[in-house]
Amino acid sequence: MKKLIAILIIALVTFSTFAASGTGDTTLTLQANVAGKLYHGFTPNDNTSADAVKADITLGGDETVNGLNLESDLAQPIGFYNLYTTGNAQATVNFAVSPLTVTISGTTYYVPYQLSYATEEGNEKVTVTGSTLGSIATANTTGASTVNANIMATTANGLRWKTLSLAATFAGTGNTTFGLPESSEYTGTILAHVSAQ
Repeated sequence: MKKLIAILIIALVTFSTFAASGTGDTTLTLQANVAGKLYHGFTPNDNTSADAVKADITLGGDETVNGLNLESDLAQPIGFYNLYTTGNAQATVNFAVSPLTVTISGTTYYVPYQLSYATEEGNEKVTVTGSTLGSIATANTTGASTVNANIMATTANGLRWKTLSLAATFAGTGNTTFGLPESSEYTGTILAHVSAQ
């Protein structure tokens, strides 16, 4: 009988050692990371949605416009600038506009112009400052400097996007009177720079 009691006590201690020892809730925590995105650049397309901007700029952001008439006084459409960002830092977009130039027989000819820009599409989280950059001036051989200004800024977090239409206006009549030399290589640039605030 003593043996039986000893075996039952050992069995009882063994079963109680492996029995459930508590109740309550447990938690599985999920975490994720989302990287900020920035797409910006020039396109020939008037993108009417944020997804269209992203898709268009993913393919590139540099653009070349051919066939401008330097002897016309009319504003000439030159494409669109697009911005798409989701980063938490606020962003500022600066445009630097350089004149068209060509060098022929050692003489450099400068053709200034005025860049105009207008909002086509976008959300209210991006503000646009002004509507023109540079000035309409007759071509010369003495030089013309690059002009620049901040033209857009983001104002909130989350998705921020904007599409601007761009146009260039030359002093066509003045350029005709000046007598620009023949060349198909007049080139200038518009540089868009995005910086975090």
